[in-house]
Amino acid sequence: MIVMLVRHVLPVLAGLLLSQAAFAIPASIDSTHVTVDFDPDTFTFGIDYYDWGWTNYLDPNSVGYSASTNGVTLDFGSQISLFDYAINESDPLLPVHAFFDAGFSFTAKPGQKIVGYTIDFIGSYNTEYPGGVGMGVDGVGWSSYSSGGGSFVQQLQYNDPIAPALRGSAEAQGSIDWTEVQVGTEIVQVGTDWQEDPFCVGQPDCPLIEVPIYGEVPVYMWQADLGGADLYLQRISFNAITTPVPEPTTTALLLAGGGLVGWARRRKARAGEPRS
Repeated sequence: MIVMLVRHVLPVLAGLLLSQAAFAIPASIDSTHVTVDFDPDTFTFGIDYYDWGWTNYLDPNSVGYSASTNGVTLDFGSQISLFDYAINESDPLLPVHAFFDAGFSFTAKPGQKIVGYTIDFIGSYNTEYPGGVGMGVDGVGWSSYSSGGGSFVQQLQYNDPIAPALRGSAEAQGSIDWTEVQVGTEIVQVGTDWQEDPFCVGQPDCPLIEVPIYGEVPVYMWQADLGGADLYLQRISFNAITTPVPEPTTTALLLAGGGLVGWARRRKARAGEPRS
């Protein structure tokens, strides 16, 4: 019985270990002038729903990773879809907040060197005043929209050969804008005037009395414009900025050529000197 159990359990355990090992293997992407190495199992993606007090984490292996122009593109599909609307005047005004933390190692191919990076956010958005969306990378920059809608490609640039961590966030938030509007009119006292007492008007020594003056004035109240915002972050493209560098053989030839020219000039100068 024990032997049979071992025969059944060992293959299952081996399969589980192999599957875990397969997920743990770092990936490498070959792009135009660089190779990019990364391990999705170390990445973190998620969405904070502050209004509801909970967080939804995304499986890093559900994100698509492919070669871009000179780096890697992360494809989230429809997983990062953020919606936030102010529902009433007492709305706490907290955004729906997506976050990401992923490390990529860029290596320039022979003949190239890395001088910087670009990070492109690709997706679409829509806003209803007063609402807005934004996205950015820590230590690199932030970009936002506070009106309109449509597709977008927002690029951030990082001028350093060492790749920054792709660590940042995106968010959508509906806000509230208070406006004072006229809702009608009312008759109120607007001043006073001194007039003869109506009981003795026209009589000698009729005293003056203070009487109110009434007028029609507008009535105002504060009304709230409730805003909203939608953000669909479909892809992030992380690319290296590269520039050509001389190959080692080319550098050697240039140095050798410079040496030959110098030697020829020195020989010519010595040939022109008078002999003693």
